Amino acid sequence: MPQCPHGLRQQRGLSLIEVLVAMLVFSIGLLGTAQLLAQQQRLGQEASHRAMATIMAEDLLERAKLAPDRSQRFAGNYEPSQASDSTQQNAIPAGLKSWMAAWTPRAALPDPRVCVSAPATGAAGNLAVTLVWYSRIALTAPAQLPACVSARGAPIISAG
Repeated sequence: MPQCPHGLRQQRGLSLIEVLVAMLVFSIGLLGTAQLLAQQQRLGQEASHRAMATIMAEDLLERAKLAPDRSQRFAGNYEPSQASDSTQQNAIPAGLKSWMAAWTPRAALPDPRVCVSAPATGAAGNLAVTLVWYSRIALTAPAQLPACVSARGAPIISAG
């Protein structure tokens, strides 16, 4: 075997240390890619929820435009948990109840809740719709939500 000028043998191939370092760098890159894909999926789902919340709110506002007594039929709060409680079921305005009945079977949003405020009967003004849902990503601090939904408890809330 040929000798190097200083009496050392010429190296052929890779040493074990080099292979281990290469595997470490490669595995860190793979973990970063996996984390990026997981985050991309969560953000994509949240974007889908925001788009669905916008569609749902627009549908509610369109229904209110078509109803001559919109303040009475749509103003109020609705939570899916109220649907099973017969005493709270009677307190939900009819327009809001029919709107949620149309959207709830579609499972469009996880744990949706809606608050609709309207001007007093006969007064000029617009409806204000707040639609919230359970989210794994904190987008809106619970303290910044309207009183009708801020008392929800532990889940993180998103507003749309």
